[in-house]
Amino acid sequence: MVSIIYIIWSERLNVQRGGVHRIIHILMQYLPKYGYTVRYLYTEDTYRTFHLYDADIKKETMIPLANMRQYLVDNQCDLLIGQDGVFFPRLSELVATWKIPHMKYITEFHNSVLLMEKVFSRHYWHWLANLPNTPIRTKWLARLRLLIYPLWLKRCRQSVLNNFLANYRVTDALILLSKYEIPEIQKLTDIDLSRCKVINNPLSWERIESVEILQKKKKQVLIVSRLYNPEKRLDRALRIWKILEQRGFDDWQLIIVGEGVHAEYLKQFSQELDLKNVTFTGRRDPLPYYEDAALFMMTSAVEGWGLTLTESMQTGVVPIAFDSYPALHDIITDRYDGCIIPDDDLEAYAGCMEELMRNREERERIAKNGLESCRRFEISKIVEQWVKLIESL
Repeated sequence: MVSIIYIIWSERLNVQRGGVHRIIHILMQYLPKYGYTVRYLYTEDTYRTFHLYDADIKKETMIPLANMRQYLVDNQCDLLIGQDGVFFPRLSELVATWKIPHMKYITEFHNSVLLMEKVFSRHYWHWLANLPNTPIRTKWLARLRLLIYPLWLKRCRQSVLNNFLANYRVTDALILLSKYEIPEIQKLTDIDLSRCKVINNPLSWERIESVEILQKKKKQVLIVSRLYNPEKRLDRALRIWKILEQRGFDDWQLIIVGEGVHAEYLKQFSQELDLKNVTFTGRRDPLPYYEDAALFMMTSAVEGWGLTLTESMQTGVVPIAFDSYPALHDIITDRYDGCIIPDDDLEAYAGCMEELMRNREERERIAKNGLESCRRFEISKIVEQWVKLIESL
């Protein structure tokens, strides 16, 4: 029977920094209500040392890798939940060597298995090769990658498979965020996937707004994102906004909340496009922006889930996203509670936005459906799925 749970990840928790932070925070907040003791360990040096924050005595304990197995044994860890599986198998490799009796192990994939090939696509290498500030050596490497792209893609998929198998062989359950990820894995391997379990991400906040919030909406379009262009493709969002400005929507604003390594590139690109009504806020609490916005833009090449889409739904904002990753179809039903656009079709994206910007009745119909639809992902419902899985181990 599971009583004491340790969650391990590679970052100190900060719920303002993104989806994985929020999900871990929710598990730590809600699982104790079901009688579990939940502790969090993080490593910032690729699993060479671990840090445990003890809120009761406001102190951090540092545990070197050499002592980690004994620490888990001494502290009676019944279940270890790893959060880095989609990126690399290091924790799974350690668990395999530790061989702790009676300890169960779960690894959660917080992104799609398509992550690498979606982010580092042909478009990425072309973009990198033609980016003005790219060093000459990097430009040539990018051009070489374009020449050998089919070979690279084959090796990339093999690497993804190797990583999946290294995690899957060790784990008692491998959690995927969407049932639509399973066919993508089946394209890579024909092994039995019965230990793959699907648990969607929960809503970010307990409160789901009432329909009255729709009367307070402003002519604002919102993006909440890390400003990392290869993955989030925010240059496309700016190009789409240029189309809309050219069609006369000069009374609407585009507000971009977030920060990242490509902040300056995107601001400069906005200037080059001569955009009039675009505001970059930097990192902020996004909730007040959701409360004001009418539409939400996602232009990502890939996501594991897309918490910003469900955040939009629960605050009465209509989410619009490219059909670029599997889990999107778990979240949005096209034209019912959001809009799905053929991937990379900027004209279709702009056309959808134009329709909704002109038609308040249609905008509010979809937003109302979203307010109801997002209840599928209420925190209590998702945590109950976690409890059911934990009790089944």
